[in-house]
Amino acid sequence: MISPADIFEAKKRIAPYIVETPIEYSDELSKTIGANVYFKLENFQLSGSFKPRGGLNKILKTHLKNPQAEFIAPTAGGHGVGLSFAGKVLGAKTHIMMPNSADPDRIKDIRKNGASIQFYESVPEAREAALKSSEDNGYVFVSAFNDIEMIEGGGTIAVELLEQIPNIDCLVCGVGGGGYITGMAIILKAMNPNIKIIAVQQDTTPLVYNWFKTGLYNMLPFKPSIAEGIGALVEEESITLPLVNKYVDDFLIVSDDEIKETLFWMLQHHKHYVEPSGVVGLAAIRKYPNIFKEHKNILTVITGRNLSYERFIDLVQK
Repeated sequence: MISPADIFEAKKRIAPYIVETPIEYSDELSKTIGANVYFKLENFQLSGSFKPRGGLNKILKTHLKNPQAEFIAPTAGGHGVGLSFAGKVLGAKTHIMMPNSADPDRIKDIRKNGASIQFYESVPEAREAALKSSEDNGYVFVSAFNDIEMIEGGGTIAVELLEQIPNIDCLVCGVGGGGYITGMAIILKAMNPNIKIIAVQQDTTPLVYNWFKTGLYNMLPFKPSIAEGIGALVEEESITLPLVNKYVDDFLIVSDDEIKETLFWMLQHHKHYVEPSGVVGLAAIRKYPNIFKEHKNILTVITGRNLSYERFIDLVQK
């Protein structure tokens, strides 16, 4: 369905509109684990997260066939920032549906990008409204993960990794719907079938984790997490579920408290201001050192920094 060649093409397609984000070595964590631990700093990406990679790829490919297409997406915030940024850069109209509880800085960024915004009581309500508006108005509905172009866009991170750390033997990623981890895995497994792909989900609504472990789809009651950027409502028919099953080698769980502690650790040891969903993979490396010490070169993606200063201070103080 998605080949490495598709992802290499996506990288060429979006290259004029993104930056190649740096790699940072963690001396502190490497000593603790007994292996080399690296961070791919997508918090330095344009708009503050990896999300524009997928949004740019989606709009560019869609506009090849329909240059007038408009796009709509439900989001807790991060996906909306990424898609609206892509729309601003490419001159495409975007419509974003958000919960009332969304981070004020994300709302401000989406408005700055020129998107229209509507608010709802919850992410599930925003999603239903976006689907209906897509049907009523002919907008292109853009899932953050259940979408081929979004998966290809996320996979472009791995294209950069191949040049930056070609001997990586373990990738650790936080998972919401499974989009960017599977895009990256398609590339990395093609280049090195022995690389370990380890997914991580927060314990509030671990739908993909449960599906991976049991093979059964169970729609869990939606419970909010501080890592709302990966709080995805994953449909049973999502294309990412079989891809996760095919490419992911193991799946781990972390708690909100462990994510908070990791935010503080990242600020203390690396001086990076990042969002909770951006450090979920890192939280797992810190929680399960015995799982990771068998590897030589471990990488986790620090996916973004898009949250308000006030909320960040509140989280790290707690």
